[in-house]
Amino acid sequence: MTLAEAYATQGDGPGGHPAVGEPSVSSSIEHLVTSSQGVITKRIDLALLEGQELLSRTVRCAVLVTFGMVLAAGAWFALAACLALLVTPSAKLALRLAAFGLLNAGAAVGLVALAMRGRPRTPVRANGNVSGTTEEP
Repeated sequence: MTLAEAYATQGDGPGGHPAVGEPSVSSSIEHLVTSSQGVITKRIDLALLEGQELLSRTVRCAVLVTFGMVLAAGAWFALAACLALLVTPSAKLALRLAAFGLLNAGAAVGLVALAMRGRPRTPVRANGNVSGTTEEP
C-alpha cells in the first residue's frame, strides 16, 4: 500500500466526503516504523564506526608500547653489559656474565617489590567483609 492510496481511500470529512491531505492511521504507523528503522540503522552504523576507531586506536597504542618496551629492554641490557664490563675490566668472561646476571636479577627484584607495594594485601568485599573470612555478620 502506498501513501497515495492511503490518502485516497481514507477519510471521514464533514458530510462523509474524504478528508483531503490527512494521512490514515496505517500510513502514519508505516511512516513511524520506517523512520524508526532509519534512526536505528544510523545508530548501529555510528556504533560500528566508533568501535572500529577504538579498536584501531587500541591496536596502534599497543604496537607503540610493545615497540617502546623492546627498545627499553635493549637499552637496559646494553647498559647492564656496559656496567658489567666497566666494573670488571680484567675479569674472566664467567665473572662478567655473573655480574651482568646479578645486575639484572637485582633490577627484577626491585621492580617486583615496587609492584607488590602498590597492591592491597587482602581484598575487601563491598559489604566491608574481608573475602578470606567465612563468618556471617
